Amino acid sequence: MKPLEGIKVIEMSTMLAGPMTARILAEWGADVIKVETLNGDAWRKQAGTTVSPCTPVANPNFDVQNMNKRFLSINMRTENGKAIMDKLLKDADVFVTNYRVKALEGMGLAYDQIKDKFPKLIHASVLGYGEKGPDKDKPGYDYTAFFSRTGLMADLVPAGGAPLIPVGGIGDHSVSVALVGGICAALYKRSITGKGDRVDVALLQSAIFILCTGILNGFNGRKLPRTRLDCGHACSNTYQGSDGEWFYLALIDYRRFGELCNLLELPDVAKDPRFNTQKAYYDNKTALTKIFDKKFAEHTVPYWHKLFEEHDIPHEILYHFKDVPNDKQVLANNYMYHYEYSDGTKTVFSNGPVSFASVDNSANTCKTSKHLGGDTEEILKELGYSKEEIAKMAEDKDICTGGSI
Repeated sequence: MKPLEGIKVIEMSTMLAGPMTARILAEWGADVIKVETLNGDAWRKQAGTTVSPCTPVANPNFDVQNMNKRFLSINMRTENGKAIMDKLLKDADVFVTNYRVKALEGMGLAYDQIKDKFPKLIHASVLGYGEKGPDKDKPGYDYTAFFSRTGLMADLVPAGGAPLIPVGGIGDHSVSVALVGGICAALYKRSITGKGDRVDVALLQSAIFILCTGILNGFNGRKLPRTRLDCGHACSNTYQGSDGEWFYLALIDYRRFGELCNLLELPDVAKDPRFNTQKAYYDNKTALTKIFDKKFAEHTVPYWHKLFEEHDIPHEILYHFKDVPNDKQVLANNYMYHYEYSDGTKTVFSNGPVSFASVDNSANTCKTSKHLGGDTEEILKELGYSKEEIAKMAEDKDICTGGSI
């Protein structure tokens, strides 16, 4: 049995953060119904603008946020559309959305509008900048609220260089993990009190939490951005091999500094007055980094990796995204898996961010998304609508029963 079997989730969200939240809940066993407008989630089409394949059958950039769900398309501007949503929420445990509060208010779905009508419902929202303050109604994306507003894009790059080039989804997926945790806590609380709750996580909030040590350093006077030569200390830094690739040396414990120097055939460096006490070692980090730069440029990164592995020196190769899907450690733990669509399109998907001893990740279901409204008829029949009523609503454009996207 999966942890959330028996939990019913209604998701009305677009793009990445809200959909990924619901995807994790689905992976953990919840019955997730994704409610879309008649135009569909914008990410259905935008996913095709990436280098990821997008065919009539295969849309992996959309699926990675939306697998294992059922798909319903309704017109929330009509009375019939609103009535359908009402019936869905009546029996639901969780409502997940990343619509802005003003938009939810316009549809009658803001927390304060439905909390008394559905007192056991967990109302879970993704926000951009938070529920209060001058920017509470500002549109928020991970590029803006998560990366730009928090110092991440400006300060985590070498000084003098261009800002960090972000990858979409880092902020969104961080929010998703946090929101899933909040939802599960609210469900546990409800099991005791019988009452629902509102749970929300903002992109700005999540980034501040994740970056809190960096922000603390900035508050206390650390000059950022900085260069490699202005590292914390030379044994916690990136180094380049003769092949042009990089690795991260992470020998945090100064007590092993002499051991490292001997391994690198630099015994005199360990005795050098500039480095032979912990204080001197920290004070002269730039000089030591330059010595290590010269040494590590003598051999390839695989050479250093093998040497460090043999002597249990903490380090890691700087992998590229393209390397990760075939990483033996990743595959051994079922963190990712290869998938082939019915039309032959090949891709890779990640499993969720948590493993349970009672659930075999290698046996996780991968039910990719359907076209817009692909499960509309089935869901409406479950809600008690007749075949004739469904046909009439489709004709009146209250619903979509199977689009081409």
